[in-house]
Amino acid sequence: MGPTLLIALCLWSQVLTVTPLNQEQVGRVTNYIEQTIFKGLQDQYAYFVKFTAKECNKDKGLQTSDIKAALRKDKSAGIRDKVVNKEIYQGDRMVAASYTKNETCNVHSEYRLLTSLSDSTGSPISRLLNITPTAGCVVFFSLNSPCVQTCTRPGGKYNIIDLLNTVNLPGPDSRAFAYTKVFFWDKQKPEYEVWRNWGTLNAKMTLLRCSENNCIKCFNNGVKDKKCFKDN
Repeated sequence: MGPTLLIALCLWSQVLTVTPLNQEQVGRVTNYIEQTIFKGLQDQYAYFVKFTAKECNKDKGLQTSDIKAALRKDKSAGIRDKVVNKEIYQGDRMVAASYTKNETCNVHSEYRLLTSLSDSTGSPISRLLNITPTAGCVVFFSLNSPCVQTCTRPGGKYNIIDLLNTVNLPGPDSRAFAYTKVFFWDKQKPEYEVWRNWGTLNAKMTLLRCSENNCIKCFNNGVKDKKCFKDN
């Protein structure tokens, strides 16, 4: 067997053993971060966190001990205070922000993480994905679901779905977008409009609603889970 064929077989074997990011893993990630970093924070915030392929692909994948070890440096960096003070936190494993205001409107936290800060570094998320360690799986979390009016509005100026197309995300099975609360104003909108926009986002990153350790997929083989929109 030649060396080229051997390398190809090794790479093929690695691809076969990739473990998709599942609901239990996302639940452990979001619950750990909520309980240890953002505990008690009820004002809107968002974060994007990455884990290595080894951390994502262990036998049971992303156990609390794995998450704790990966985020040890970030956890001690004062993330919560930076977010409360409307700063953008940029670490080695995660970035985070709250919303802020300009002269005309609120700039949403999800958008801030995907907007270039300078020509040299790009957006906080693009910077995070371009530095070591390489992302094996990622979770994008927003306390409130991405709003229909701006964040998920097709073709809109502040549409985060278009911005997600500009960053180097890992494979489709290794990325998730999670939220806890349905954005207040979207509860007043027609359900079909919300689900339409959520479906577009789900096509880019698997959409889940998470509370404590429990996450539910908003779309399962194309079927909507009503618990993602309803509180009861």
